Amino acid sequence: MATYDHDLQAAVDATSVANDAGTTEDLVSYLRQQLSEREIETTDDAWLEHTVEQIRLDPNYMIDGEPEDYETARKR
Repeated sequence: MATYDHDLQAAVDATSVANDAGTTEDLVSYLRQQLSEREIETTDDAWLEHTVEQIRLDPNYMIDGEPEDYETARKR
């Protein structure tokens, strides 16, 4: 089983809660905002789209990978 940064998962969890509550329609922007609040920046739109798709399929989604540029962002 892979292990990923808890801040990434927390941003995904917050996005899942927003999706369940119906408080936002633009989940990609919401996820990007949640990442930013945790000082995580990414330009990996494919990862964001994949993650939102998985959130819509499974409200308890556990991330299965990190954004392509995440290593760089973590070292800043």
